[in-house]
Formats: sequence, structure tokens, C-alpha cells
Amino acid sequence: MERKYSKYSVILVVVGIFVAYMIFPPFNITFGKWSMVAIPIGFAIYLTGVILGINAFLKKEQGFLKYISIISIALGVLYVLFLFTIFGGEI
Repeated sequence: MERKYSKYSVILVVVGIFVAYMIFPPFNITFGKWSMVAIPIGFAIYLTGVILGINAFLKKEQGFLKYISIISIALGVLYVLFLFTIFGGEI
């Protein structure tokens, strides 16, 4: 059985987390006035990866990769809490 969804889900989760976090201090890659647009774009890529991970879990793909994207849901919750703490609802 091919592990198509689980591979794509891990790739999208990693890329989405990187894009969403890249304007914050450890990376601090900015695009001028368009830097704040990277937050929802990265989070959307991350959510797409999580959805593909759930799809891989429901299709019962073999392997461990599907669990990595499912476990990363905790990162998504922490990221949303992080944004609410930093911006205080003033985005």
C-alpha cells in the first residue's frame, strides 16, 4: 500500500510551521509590509497537512508518518495560543 497521504502531510506540516513562524525572532525573515500575511498562509498550509494526516489515518495507511502529523495538532493549538498572547486580539 502506498503511503501517499502520510508523506504529503508531514511535508505540509513542516513547511506550514516554518512559514507561519518565520517572522518571529528565531528565524526573523521579513517581507516588509507583507510579513503579517505569512501567518495565515503558513497556518493554512499546516492545517492542510493535518487534514491529510487525518485522511491517512482514516484510510489506515501503514507506517509511522501519519502519527507525526496527528501529534502536531498540539503544535497548532500552542501556536494559536501564542498568537493570542502576542497580539492580544489586535491583529
